[in-house]
Amino acid sequence: MSRPFLPLATAAVAALLLLSGCDDNNSGRAMGSLERERITLTAPASEVIQQIQVHEGDRVKAGTVLMQLDSTRASAAVDQQQALTAQARARLAELQAGARQEERASASALVDGARASLTDARQQLQRVQDLRRQNMVGQAELDSAIARRDSAAAALEQAQEQWRQLDNGTRPEQIQQAQAALSAAEAQLTASRKTLSDLTISAPLAATVDLLPWHSGDRISSGTVLVSLVSDSAPYARVYLPQNYLTSIHNGSLVQVKIDGLEQPLNGRVRHIRSQPAFTPYYALNERDRARLMYLTDIVFDGTDLQQVAALPTGRTLEVLLP
Repeated sequence: MSRPFLPLATAAVAALLLLSGCDDNNSGRAMGSLERERITLTAPASEVIQQIQVHEGDRVKAGTVLMQLDSTRASAAVDQQQALTAQARARLAELQAGARQEERASASALVDGARASLTDARQQLQRVQDLRRQNMVGQAELDSAIARRDSAAAALEQAQEQWRQLDNGTRPEQIQQAQAALSAAEAQLTASRKTLSDLTISAPLAATVDLLPWHSGDRISSGTVLVSLVSDSAPYARVYLPQNYLTSIHNGSLVQVKIDGLEQPLNGRVRHIRSQPAFTPYYALNERDRARLMYLTDIVFDGTDLQQVAALPTGRTLEVLLP
């Protein structure tokens, strides 16, 4: 949400002041218009406009859907990220649960089998050793029996290590990695859902639709202005204050405001004076021409004066009586 450029009515006033500034800067009046806060809604992504649900001039409440952009790609991205999140969550649950009972039973059976094989290999070796002492078998057969015994011992050790691995469960580092992967997937899912929801353009506050330059079916680029709203906030006067009045008028000064359509001037209070000229850069002017510099000034109303201007339309021309 960003603030737009100056409204056309204000720009027109600026042009008139620029033309008339050469003739009279000491008229004791500052021209301007009645304004309200303006909100500009831009496109969050490059998509096609599917539907526009309002028209220029419509009054809308906060949260009213103004426009819907094509959400096909964003919805697919959310579905994909949901699947990845579910996968990461299942992986974490698997590591936290550890080995199943069936896996433990299988590992235990392998240990028992390896132990029985080692016992048999040792007995075979003992018999071969007895025969060798009686010179009934050769050295090669004894060496083979020794190798079978050593192989059975190694197999038993391997089976026992596998059993201990299952019995001890998953390493803490693996669980931490799985937890981090799940957190990353959940964060990406949140971002994908936010991208999807942003394709539904809604009014952030109660306002009037001021500018709606697009139609259904138009393809717009990311950052393009989609809708311009004028809020229902309290109106204020925005005028161009001549440079030579900056010494007598400042923030908080009380001034008289004459608005077209109202017989009596209203009491206003200067809320803010811009620090930079609204037009005609100072470095392009000589000392005489510098008096033509204009500074955007906002003037607010209070009490009954505010009630009188609340019903007036935005853009109504006005002038401020300067001391």
